[in-house]
Amino acid sequence: MVSRWDGNVENEIPNQQFDIAIVGAGGAGLSAAIEATIAGVSVMVLTRGDLYDCKTARAQGGIQASVNKDDSPENHMRDTLAAGNQVANPELAKILAFRARDTVQWLEKHGVQFDQRDGEYLISKAAGLSHSRVLSCGDSAGRGIMDAISRTAADYKVPVREHSAVLKIQKSDGAFLVDVCDVKNNQTYTIQAGSVIIATGGVVAEEKKAGLVSEQEVTVKVPDGLALAEGLGAKIVSPELQQFHPTGVVMPELLRRKRIPETVRGDGAKLLNRHGEEFADPLMTRNELSQRIVDECRAGNGIETEDGRIGVWLDTPLVESLHGDGYIAKRYPNYYKMFLEQGHDLAKKRVLVYPIVHYSLGGIEIDVNAMTCVSGLFAAGETTWGVHGEDRLMGNSLLDIFVFGRIAGQQSAEFVKQANGKSA
Repeated sequence: MVSRWDGNVENEIPNQQFDIAIVGAGGAGLSAAIEATIAGVSVMVLTRGDLYDCKTARAQGGIQASVNKDDSPENHMRDTLAAGNQVANPELAKILAFRARDTVQWLEKHGVQFDQRDGEYLISKAAGLSHSRVLSCGDSAGRGIMDAISRTAADYKVPVREHSAVLKIQKSDGAFLVDVCDVKNNQTYTIQAGSVIIATGGVVAEEKKAGLVSEQEVTVKVPDGLALAEGLGAKIVSPELQQFHPTGVVMPELLRRKRIPETVRGDGAKLLNRHGEEFADPLMTRNELSQRIVDECRAGNGIETEDGRIGVWLDTPLVESLHGDGYIAKRYPNYYKMFLEQGHDLAKKRVLVYPIVHYSLGGIEIDVNAMTCVSGLFAAGETTWGVHGEDRLMGNSLLDIFVFGRIAGQQSAEFVKQANGKSA
């Protein structure tokens, strides 16, 4: 795995200097670190949890890329802009779509294995897509990708400090001063960097901001990436804008708030009300479908649980009947096992679902080089605004973090080289 710092501040020199400090160790942060290291500059990756405490590792369905001969980057871009109600930055949407194939190849080069059948990519449907475009790694694409990328980071000896929460970033005399708390020992220190990349994921809800507890039960108040960037003067756009995932699990109770991958709907699962009636196109875009589910329940057509929750049926057995016996167990092995352990056979029993908050759509404004309006401050992934607009297509989040994570790493390396008077 990557070079994990052991958390012993006494063995470290305070006020260490690095070319680039990267806040966040998910896909965006690690891909930025890999590219910057390849470019020949020094990096330090800081993450407030452990390496796998990130959305990348928890991502389910897959990544978008127009690899089908009938598809194109132009189609991908149009779908992305349409889903976002045409308010996304078209330059960023174009970069996302046109670098998708290269990003898939880059991931494969570093060990990611996407699902194939007879030598061809297994490509799935998803909401808002004009063509099937989602590449998968089983039903845990994020974990498969994260495993491979963390191995690559280890190969490049990328240093990652786990349990290291960034409390504040300041700029002084052209350098960034990053205040860090070792949450295991409740000790603080400062590192200096010529550039900073924020790759922290989306807005952190208030109830989660105080959730970092050391072994000595010391609670640390940690700002999210947007707050860190705003403190430096970066522009923040629509921080309240959230995407809902339509199919959050209501029952079984012990799996509540787990998400059923959108590819299940792409495989034919329908949404049914309490009368067994289909009330919405299962492949509407996420926020549209979420609203339809909410409206259906408000109209009195939802199914109530004994503890007062409400939801609608996701007809997973229909997937089994459409594709043949054993399909769900083979296509979604982790989910099938997880539900079966709760006495629920997805191939035979419907799942009660309701929308849950899923993804931050607002964030730090970036340009085509992933730079903010603050010189030397870059950002990538869910923490940013502009790539997706007011709604996001499935598979564009994993794509986003690697497309713009790599750009951030490359461009921040170029930035510090120029600042140091070195040739690129």
